Amino acid sequence: MISKLQMLFPSLLAISLAACSGSIGGNVSVRTVVDPPPPPAAGIFGDGRLDQLVEWSRASYGLPAMGVVVVVNGQVVEIAAEGLRSATASARVTDADLWHLGSLTKGITSTLAGVLVEHSVLSWDTRPLDVWPELDGSIHSQLRDITLRQLLSHTAGIRRVDAAPSAYGDLAAGTIIDKRRAFAADLLAEAPASAIGQQSYSNGGYIIAGAMMETLMSASWETLVESYVFAALDMNESGFGAPGVPGDLSQPWGHWDQGINYDPVSPGPEADNPQVFGPAGTVHGTMRDYAKFMIAHIDGFRGIDGFLTSSTYSILHTPLHQGSALGWGVSPSEDEPGATELGHAGSNLRWYSVVRLVPELDAGALFVVNAGGEMASGAIDALDDLLTERFDNSR
Repeated sequence: MISKLQMLFPSLLAISLAACSGSIGGNVSVRTVVDPPPPPAAGIFGDGRLDQLVEWSRASYGLPAMGVVVVVNGQVVEIAAEGLRSATASARVTDADLWHLGSLTKGITSTLAGVLVEHSVLSWDTRPLDVWPELDGSIHSQLRDITLRQLLSHTAGIRRVDAAPSAYGDLAAGTIIDKRRAFAADLLAEAPASAIGQQSYSNGGYIIAGAMMETLMSASWETLVESYVFAALDMNESGFGAPGVPGDLSQPWGHWDQGINYDPVSPGPEADNPQVFGPAGTVHGTMRDYAKFMIAHIDGFRGIDGFLTSSTYSILHTPLHQGSALGWGVSPSEDEPGATELGHAGSNLRWYSVVRLVPELDAGALFVVNAGGEMASGAIDALDDLLTERFDNSR
């Protein structure tokens, strides 16, 4: 699963929303990874053993905690979470906890764009210059005709914006709308970082797209997502930024992977990228909440109208270049001949998440870990293999 996503978006393992490296401080836990026992039998849905599969994957890679939710035929069939909210404390995760979703936010931002297109607020061919004609004298000549569709499919030539120093939050005075608008203007003044029309993963493109929607709607991206996506899908336990309250272990904390240990990061300004990055990757939520989003996209791919029309879902799921669609990577399924897979991965280096949908099978899964790094990726890979076998056993 991860390998396919890496082929679509090579930056994902390097992390979509890279942050400043180094320790946040606090207590440090030593990661203990021993030779894992053989994996447990995959079993079948409903046998009560999903938690064992999750725990084997988590422990084998020495992670603080991980979870998974599986949807089949339009409903959650299984959900489990195992491990610790902080690697230096005893509070355990639950399947109702909040998890940071990183760049899975991009699918949500693209879905919001679909809503606004259906409401005729803008079109897939709307250009930044159409929204901000005052940029006529500053926008780079090669970026004058880039479109919303290109921004959301990583084909607009906008640079990656990997590093996220806190200065990005202070690019302009005023509201978050003002800050994103200023950041967008700066990005649009630069020469293209890649050939326009070619896929090149870009958080910057999503920040520009989000800022365009904010200007047209006179409301922040966060408010628009809450009003037009979360509310429409009853995602009542979703929000923005690192989940939880500073110093409080009522929710999982993210962790820096320090190589030999995991350093927990209390919720607060240092626990996520600056707010200006929102449209590219700051959503958090429960696994059950995100499952509703997964089901909506599976149904839409299968031609079922929902809060978006199936034709809009089709646009969101259609790649423009090298498997890069609008908020999704698209590839042939390795596990089901003839089927298509929609997927994405995301991280702010303190969390890691992966979504995998196979709409022809009416099935999908979300994997979450409260730590970044290659160990998180490896654990998700291992659990994904077990779940694929579990699905096959349950047919």
